[in-house]
Amino acid sequence: MQKKCICWVISLNSESENAQKLLADLLRQGLDAEIFPAIDGRVGMPALEGGEQIRGNLAMVRHGKRLTASELGCYLSHLRAIKAAYRDGYEYVCVIEDDVVIENRFGDVYRSVLDKGLDMVRLMSLRIRKRTVLESLVGEHRLVRPERGGLGTQAYVLNRVGMRKFIDYAQNIYEPVDKVFDHFFLFDLKVFAVEPHVAYELVHETSVAKSSNTAADKPLLWHRVVFHPVKLWFSLRRHAYRFRHWRDFRNAAMPEHEVGRTERAR
Repeated sequence: MQKKCICWVISLNSESENAQKLLADLLRQGLDAEIFPAIDGRVGMPALEGGEQIRGNLAMVRHGKRLTASELGCYLSHLRAIKAAYRDGYEYVCVIEDDVVIENRFGDVYRSVLDKGLDMVRLMSLRIRKRTVLESLVGEHRLVRPERGGLGTQAYVLNRVGMRKFIDYAQNIYEPVDKVFDHFFLFDLKVFAVEPHVAYELVHETSVAKSSNTAADKPLLWHRVVFHPVKLWFSLRRHAYRFRHWRDFRNAAMPEHEVGRTERAR
């Protein structure tokens, strides 16, 4: 059955060389992708929409700082791309940042994961984690389930269930968007990944800025006092999730071979 899918390339500059190359490469692999205009945080804090709220105190407790304007712009770019796909009734959304190069089997691997009922599939990651190998997909590519967050939002797929879970949780904003996905255990987002990766990052090429000058605000005394209890609570949530899903992670091991071409992956 034909799946109703949308593939967004998030970019501040739709005419940039890499954004246009990415669209052309995706089309050659059977994916008619579109540019999703990124939220620009370079000139000040982006405006929020209905339901979105900044959890400033939680940001200070968890990370010792609030999101910068560019980090918020990146966050909102992903959140609103996923909201748009969900609102328009798509079964799947593929989100790609414009600093990415896709590998030759990207399209085939992307299509191979659509009918498996997976909340989220990372098509590349910046952290190499212990994972459970689940099945072969296309050629040498395999579906795996990492036991911890893989970091990065350069290329991923969400099904409709995953979109809803992410939207409901991510409306409360307190950390970078890739950290939200890494904290999947807080909102039961079932995260999978592909090995070898089917995309890799071009260093310093993205138009979607991730950071800027650090915010001037510093943690207050009470932020520092509650840091460790809150950190413990998050840790207990993660361990409780692993305990409940122990069968999914019991055979987790580090990969024996290189899983991608991104220089920052480690």
